[in-house]
Amino acid sequence: MKGLFLRIIASLALLLWAIDMVFPWQQIMRSESNHYAEIIQRKTLVVGTINNPVSYFIDANGETGLEYELSKAFADYLGVQLEIRTLENSEALFEALNQHEIDVAAANLLYQPQKNEHFQIGPAYHSASWQLVYRQGQPRPSGLDKLQQEVVIAGGNELDSLLQSKKDSFPALRWSIDHKQNQEALLLQVADGKIAYTIANSLDVSAIQQVKPQIAVAFDVADESTVHWYLPNSSYNELQAALLDFMHNAIENGLIARIEEKYFNHFSKFDYVDMRSYTNAIENILPKYTTLFEKYKGDLDWRLLAAIAYQESHWDKDATSPTGVRGIMMLTKATAERMKIRDRTDPEQSIKAGSEYLHWLISQVPDSIPQEDRIWYALVGYNMGLGHLLDVRRLTKNLGGDPDNWSDVKKNLPLLAEKRYYSTLKYGYARGYEAFQYVENIRRYMNSIVNYHRVQENQNNENPPQE
Repeated sequence: MKGLFLRIIASLALLLWAIDMVFPWQQIMRSESNHYAEIIQRKTLVVGTINNPVSYFIDANGETGLEYELSKAFADYLGVQLEIRTLENSEALFEALNQHEIDVAAANLLYQPQKNEHFQIGPAYHSASWQLVYRQGQPRPSGLDKLQQEVVIAGGNELDSLLQSKKDSFPALRWSIDHKQNQEALLLQVADGKIAYTIANSLDVSAIQQVKPQIAVAFDVADESTVHWYLPNSSYNELQAALLDFMHNAIENGLIARIEEKYFNHFSKFDYVDMRSYTNAIENILPKYTTLFEKYKGDLDWRLLAAIAYQESHWDKDATSPTGVRGIMMLTKATAERMKIRDRTDPEQSIKAGSEYLHWLISQVPDSIPQEDRIWYALVGYNMGLGHLLDVRRLTKNLGGDPDNWSDVKKNLPLLAEKRYYSTLKYGYARGYEAFQYVENIRRYMNSIVNYHRVQENQNNENPPQE
C-alpha cells in the first residue's frame, strides 16, 4: 500500500508539473508572435525610423539615408520587401516596437541598458556619443555645473536616467523632457536661439551643423557608446539571430563601411566660418543659378553639380585664378575649347561645359568601379588629371587595397605628395591631399544643399504662412 501510495503521489506530482510547465508555455507560444516567421510569411520587413539627415529622408532621387540602405540590405538578405515607417521621435519608435507595429527600430539609437528588459537588441554597427550643444556666440559651458539655463532633451532615450545619475554631483543641474520633439527639432531650436541647450547624438549634431553652423558642441556628456537596432521582446530569437548573421556579413564584406563613408565620414571636418558663408550662399546666391544646374545636370544630381561649382568658385561667375582658370566652374582655356564654349564667364556656358566635361570624365572611369562611386573618381580627375587618378589606383593596389573601392583609394591620395611613393609612379608628384579635401568638401557641400532644403520644407510645413 505504501508503494502504491507513493506511486500515486508521484503520478499526481508529475501531472501537476506537466500542467504547470507544458500547458502555460504552449499557451504562451500559441499566443506570442514569431516575428521572423511573420516577416517571411507576409514577405515584408517593417522598419521604424526617424526622418533626419543620417537615418532616413526622401529627396528628388527617392528614399535614402544610412538606416534606409542598411534596412534595404537586411530585407534583401531575408528575401522580402522593405516597408519604412517614420515616427516623430525615439519615444514613439519604442512604443511602436512595444505594440508590435514595427519589426525593427533603426534610427541611430545608442545602446540603452534599461531597454534590455523590454526589447531584443541587435549587434553594434557603429558608435557615437551624447553631446551637449549650445548656440555659437553664447558663453560655452565647460561642464554640467556651468549651465546657466535648463537643458531640454527629447524623450525615449536614456538621457533622463543619465542626468539623474549626475544630479548628486551637480545639484544645480536642471532639465526638462520634450515628449513631442525629436533631437533634430531641438537642435534647430538651439540654432534659432529658442532654447539654450540640448543633448543629442554626435552624428545628428555633425549632420545638422552642415545646415545650421550656429550649433556648437560644448562637451561630451558621456563616453562614446555603440549604436544598435532594437527588436520586439520575444521568446523566439530567429529574427535576432538573422540580424546577427546579416550584420556580421555586412561588416566583413565592407557594406557598413561603404554606407558610413557615403553618409557621414565627410562630416569629420567642420569649419564654422566656411559653413556659415556657405549656408548664406545657399540662401542668397544659389537661387540665381538653380535653373541652370537643373538644366545641365545630365545624369548627375543638380545639387552635386552646384556643390562642385561652389567648391570651384563660390558661385562667382567672374572668378579667376592666377593660373588662368575662370568662371563659375573654373574651366581652363583648353577645357573650354574642347567643350566648344566661347565665354567662360557666362554662367550658362560654364555650367554646361563643366557638366559635359564631368560626364566625359565619368565615362573614362573603369566599369569595375561601383556606379555610385564613379563620380568621386571623376572628380579626382577633374581636380588633378586622369594620369594621377591612374597612379593612385595603381598605388592602392600595390599597398594591398582595392583600387575599385573609394574608401581605399581616397586615403592614399595624400601619398602622391610623398617622394617615396610618387617616385615609383608614372605621372609623378601630385598634391593628392588637395584632391582628397576637394572631394570631401564637395560631398559636404552637396549634403548641406540637400538638408538645407529638407529642413526648410519641414519648417514651412509646420508653420504655413497665415492668410
